[in-house]
Amino acid sequence: MKRVPVQLALGVLVLCAGTLLLLDATGVRPSPAWWAAVLAAAGVTFAYVFFADRASWWAAIPSAALFGASAATLMDLDRGGLAQWTEVPLLGALGIGFLAVYLRDHRHWWALIPAGILVTLAVVPVLGASVPGSVAGAAFLGGAALTFALVAVLPGGGGSRWWAWIPAGVLAIGAVMVLLSVAGWVAVLNVVWPIAVIAAGAFLIWRALRRRRHPEDESS
Repeated sequence: MKRVPVQLALGVLVLCAGTLLLLDATGVRPSPAWWAAVLAAAGVTFAYVFFADRASWWAAIPSAALFGASAATLMDLDRGGLAQWTEVPLLGALGIGFLAVYLRDHRHWWALIPAGILVTLAVVPVLGASVPGSVAGAAFLGGAALTFALVAVLPGGGGSRWWAWIPAGVLAIGAVMVLLSVAGWVAVLNVVWPIAVIAAGAFLIWRALRRRRHPEDESS
């Protein structure tokens, strides 16, 4: 990868940002669209670094953050609508940036944790607009539990990460408890009890079929 053109591009972007800041300081307020353009251009620059140089895995993080900030700046122009969702592109894009770090090199398994948490945080505000806050809270706990479960099962790092099942289990239990408090114990048991009976019946059928195929298991 040619480092001089990248440094030159970054220098031009910093120069543009400084010019916009100077205009703002002198009372000539540039349109937020200009700031969005500068942020997006900076994001493209870091994206080029990421794709052109395999060793520069870190560039995915500032690239994603800058793209998210650019989108948030544009959304902020719509005060009556999209402005209330500016954290969604910021958090979501940054989460995707960390995911790109892991996909580039599975040895960076740690990137799955901020990736999952940030994407979950980006989804929760959207859910909170249409469901009760407690359900959105359960969704966050569930997303965090899924994140640690993925840390435990996905490849990378060369070692066992069984410990990730501990926070995954604790967070999953927390999500279930929040949902139970919302739905009410009686309503939940009305659903859980039939499911438990169905599961027991399925187990008995599986056991019977297994013994027919393997008669030697009768003596065990």
